[in-house]
Amino acid sequence: LKSVAHVPPLARVRSPCPPVASRREDILPPPAAMQRHTTIAAVLLLAALPVAAAVAGKYPVYSPGAGSVDTCEGIACKPIDCKPPFKYMSPEAAGTCCPLCWADKVEVPEDRTWAKGMTGGVGMNNNADPVLCRDVVCPPADCPEFDQFFDGRCCTKCKTAAAVTPADLAKSFKEQAEE
Repeated sequence: LKSVAHVPPLARVRSPCPPVASRREDILPPPAAMQRHTTIAAVLLLAALPVAAAVAGKYPVYSPGAGSVDTCEGIACKPIDCKPPFKYMSPEAAGTCCPLCWADKVEVPEDRTWAKGMTGGVGMNNNADPVLCRDVVCPPADCPEFDQFFDGRCCTKCKTAAAVTPADLAKSFKEQAEE
């Protein structure tokens, strides 16, 4: 058997964790430091009060039942004339500084007259790739059928739209690379 005397005392073993405070005095700062911090906080609070009051004075906030405090001071309200279905609502009822024209329910009929004669477009050209042109909607061609052509993309076009585009250039570069 080994003797207990060969085991090093716990005081010599180093722990990777900091020591844990076990007494109240180890956790709290001394009373003089707490009194100093409290005094500094009170001075800062008293210094901030005039600034807060000045900022609060610039922005009126309506608060019904505030007594003699007029929070809408400096707000000029224009006269209003409420046409039906709107009704006059007083500032007290609305909770605002000025009166409002208010309607509980307003029904606006849908006006689709602007869509008369419009179509959803035409489908892709029959020679187009069905995978690449899936769900495409082409605008209807504004030229007679004999003036239309298909350039290998999804839609049929008028010959007047046969300008060379970057997509045409990319396609021609691809074809040249394959040759």
